[in-house]
Amino acid sequence: MSATGTLRVSRTEQSARVRRLSESEADATAPATQPRATAAPLSVLLTEGTARAHEQAERSVFLQSLFVDSWDGIYGQFVRAQHYVSYLRQLHVLYATFESVLPRVARTALTPVLLMPELRRASALEADLAYFCGETRTETFACVETRLHAERLREVAEDAPHLLVAHVYARCVLDFFAAPERARVISNAFELEDARGTLFHGTATPTELSEFRVRLHSRIDGLELEEDEAREIIQEARMAFRLQALVCDELARGATGIAPASGGGYRGGFSVSQ
Repeated sequence: MSATGTLRVSRTEQSARVRRLSESEADATAPATQPRATAAPLSVLLTEGTARAHEQAERSVFLQSLFVDSWDGIYGQFVRAQHYVSYLRQLHVLYATFESVLPRVARTALTPVLLMPELRRASALEADLAYFCGETRTETFACVETRLHAERLREVAEDAPHLLVAHVYARCVLDFFAAPERARVISNAFELEDARGTLFHGTATPTELSEFRVRLHSRIDGLELEEDEAREIIQEARMAFRLQALVCDELARGATGIAPASGGGYRGGFSVSQ
C-alpha cells in the first residue's frame, strides 16, 4: 500500500504484528544488554544498544534519496517535493498521536522526559504541510506502517507508559539532531526563505540542539526505573527505530524516482540512485 492509500489494519492485527516485532528484538539482543543494565546511565545504554537499528533507519533508501541524493531539473524537484510531503504526513500522524496520549502520563515520574515542550512538533508539521500543499490532512495519507507505529504509541501509553521514553529517544535521534542539516537541504532544494516549509526541521540552532541533547540525556538518566524497566526501554527503542525503517520502506515502495536497494530498504552506502 502506498502512502496515499486508505487501507486500514485492525487493532488486533496491528497488535499482533507489533508483538512479533517486539519479541524478535528481545530474542536477538536481550542477553547482551542484561548484564550492563546498571553499568552505565540509561542514555548511554540507549545509544549503545540502538546503534545498529539507528543506522539502518537513517540509511533507508527513502531517507537517503530524500535528503542525500540529487534531484535535477524541475520534474525531479517536483517529485522530491511529493516525497517530502508524504514523509511530513507520516511524521504528523506520529507526533499528533504522541501528543494525544500525553494527558495519560501527566503528573507522573515520567513527566520530566515526556512533557518536554520541544517534543510537541505537530503544529510545526501542520504549518509545513500547509505551506507545501495548502492543507494538513494526514490520516487518510498514512501508510500501513505509520498506523502500526501510531497504534504502538497508544498501546504503550495505556499498558506500559515508561516505554514512551524509548519512542521519545528514537524521535529525538531521528528527527531533532539531524534537523539543521535537513532544513538546509530542503531550503536549498526549494529555494525557501524565512524558514517557510521547514518549521519542523529548522526551528533550533545547532547550539540549541546541543543544549537540548544534554538536557534530554540528563532527564532520561534521572528517571527512577527498575532494571527490567530500563532493559524494556532499550528493547522498545530498537523497535521504534525498526518501525521507522518500515515506514520508510513503505514510502519507497513504488515511489517515483526511488530505486529499491538490493536486499531490502537499507542502503549500506550513500551513492545516488538515478
